[in-house]
Amino acid sequence: MSVLTPSTTMPAASAHERSAFMRLLGACQVADAPPGMVQIRLPELREELLNQLPAAHGGVLMSLLDSVMSRAASALPQAPSQTAVTVEMSSRFHRPGRGGLLAEGWVVQASRSLCSCAARITDAQGTLVATAQGTFKYWKASTTLEK
Repeated sequence: MSVLTPSTTMPAASAHERSAFMRLLGACQVADAPPGMVQIRLPELREELLNQLPAAHGGVLMSLLDSVMSRAASALPQAPSQTAVTVEMSSRFHRPGRGGLLAEGWVVQASRSLCSCAARITDAQGTLVATAQGTFKYWKASTTLEK
């Protein structure tokens, strides 16, 4: 399977946000992301998303990093599934995240079953807030909830 770099073409984002959790955070995928990259924007940090500093809670940052990498893995044209689930993830917090945030994720290496990705979050001024690396497994079973 070929690897995406920021200069490789990737399909455009879907018009509707699929993840109920991302909607709960107020985040949405950016449709006009650069080729080879998936972007998720969190336009504002509501009070309930803040820690005591106040800045973005680490869980919010990790959720953005995880989601953007998973979507990058799923967006590969040869991806065997539209869903990639996290196997492992390592994150680093560089400075407090304040204001609107932009998460960007891309594929580093992919096979038929696993995909390695990287991501970063920047603030509205373009300052690096957090970075991550992760491994994702392509999910081939049903993703619908049984009732």
